Amino acid sequence: MSHPSPLKEWVRAAKRLAPIRYLRGLFFDGSTVKKAEPDVWSFIERNVKGGGRCVDVGANRGEFSFLMAKQAGDTGQVYAFELHPETVRLLKSNLWRYRHRIKTENMAVSDGVTTRVDVFAGPTQSAAEWNIVGAAATGQTGKPQFSAPATSLDAYLPAGERIDLIKIDVEGAGGQVLAGMTRILREARPLVVLEIHDQAEWDGRSYLESSGYALHDLHGKRLAGPLPFVFHCVAVPSERHAQCAFVA
Repeated sequence: MSHPSPLKEWVRAAKRLAPIRYLRGLFFDGSTVKKAEPDVWSFIERNVKGGGRCVDVGANRGEFSFLMAKQAGDTGQVYAFELHPETVRLLKSNLWRYRHRIKTENMAVSDGVTTRVDVFAGPTQSAAEWNIVGAAATGQTGKPQFSAPATSLDAYLPAGERIDLIKIDVEGAGGQVLAGMTRILREARPLVVLEIHDQAEWDGRSYLESSGYALHDLHGKRLAGPLPFVFHCVAVPSERHAQCAFVA
């Protein structure tokens, strides 16, 4: 793994200074992701109400966690999971205004088989591409860069807790996340917004379908069978379909 230049190290250090963190969080509004993924943004905005309880798996810099917390209001709760410690520091800086309603965890979310996982860099070394599947997703060879603590959502969230919406964007490991939240799917019945990166991740839909969920694109079109996957989809419990606000 190449080492960052002295200039990049200086920039990183500057970003950690309290005044910079304060200003970053003061003006942070998630607009970069709102522009890049407007349909996902609109779906979450429509479906998270006051008092909402949400989970952001693969929170990255916190754009969707910001939106969830804003929509949920003072009585809401957001759990934000991000596996890279540097990104978590940035996430906390961005979201300090909502720190009382967002609980940030520097953890990977997986199937719960192990409490620690290897973490791999993505093909472009982007902070958004760190993942726990390695070559299985990227097609590239490479050693893990570090390891991170891991949990499953079933293990992390207590039985009986209401969860309204879960967003999953974990660079190919969505099937593992779904495998570790079958109790939540059965009991809490949240909406699930899932970013699909490859066929293996799409095959993880079996955990949703066996729990009585139907998959749709962001405009409400039903997705079924081994058809080519879409980049973003929404899983909706059968009893909630009529209430779900898809993107117009």
